[in-house]
Amino acid sequence: MIGRIGLGAAVLALIGWSAAAAPIAGKDQQVGSWLVQADDDGSGKFAYCDATRDDGGGSLVHIGQSASGSWQIGFTNAGWQFAVGQDVTVTLFIDRVPYPLVLRTLSPTTLSTPLPDTTLVDALRQGYMLTLQLGAVYTTFSLDGSTAAINAAALCQQGYVASAAAPPAAPPASPPASPQAAVPPPALPPAPAAAPAPGGMPPEVAQEVSNLQSNCQVMNKTPPPIGDYVTRIGLTGDGTDDWLINTGGISCAGLTGGGGGGSMMEIFIGLPNGHARKVYARYALGVEIRGSTVWLGSSGDQCGGSATDPPATTKTCQVPLIWNKATQRFDEGPPTRVR
Repeated sequence: MIGRIGLGAAVLALIGWSAAAAPIAGKDQQVGSWLVQADDDGSGKFAYCDATRDDGGGSLVHIGQSASGSWQIGFTNAGWQFAVGQDVTVTLFIDRVPYPLVLRTLSPTTLSTPLPDTTLVDALRQGYMLTLQLGAVYTTFSLDGSTAAINAAALCQQGYVASAAAPPAAPPASPPASPQAAVPPPALPPAPAAAPAPGGMPPEVAQEVSNLQSNCQVMNKTPPPIGDYVTRIGLTGDGTDDWLINTGGISCAGLTGGGGGGSMMEIFIGLPNGHARKVYARYALGVEIRGSTVWLGSSGDQCGGSATDPPATTKTCQVPLIWNKATQRFDEGPPTRVR
């Protein structure tokens, strides 16, 4: 594979934020089939860190985070010949879920775009397969190891940003104030908490529920009760309620049948200010909650395998989700065979 042999600096420079970008020597690391590296802006100043892999046929995908913290996705193929600065409409499919995008050509062989938030990055972390539809041509990339690779790129970016932010010099100590002058400043009023949705549901969860219900209404279907597909539960141990949405309980929303025939499952972790953040999403063949642990039904590659029991023939299994406090994400634990 191209990624394991080593991607040349000339190729990697094309898939960054600018044509002048270049890899920072000695800072690359192999994470499975992904190459994670830091790049400068051509003048020696840190620009971004990215995770790159190939499709086995000459195309590359890169997922990167800039010095400012924004995420970007890009693709390159030596056989492309686009006019520089051209907008190209494509569709990305992550486990059959479509994500329409408009990419900009940075060079004749490279398409790239900044991302407005982490929605697509989170999906790439948790997905199995990424497909780029460019006209009538489909290019598919395995997302095996994407969670570790994207996390490594984020840690790379954080390391460079932290090292660049030198602490300011401490001001000289001022003489002690007299007792008469020691008047504490008035206390600031506490910041108002976010207004929760009815039932204490965070706005982000309520919006997702509204989207699912709208999908049903478009299909002239009546959405089932919210309790059929939304579970309020503590999963992180911080005392704040988290929220699990299992679209298997709202089939009229149209998010069943993907990812090998399962249903989309999403987890939002509750935040102290009344909001919530989506930290996990993937298709699953059923969801089971045991105590404070979520178990997902899986099959095939997700169930492991061996030389005598290859993944393709492995029986259905369950995969536990384990909260990682350091990364603020859910990791998938070792699968357990159920039959």
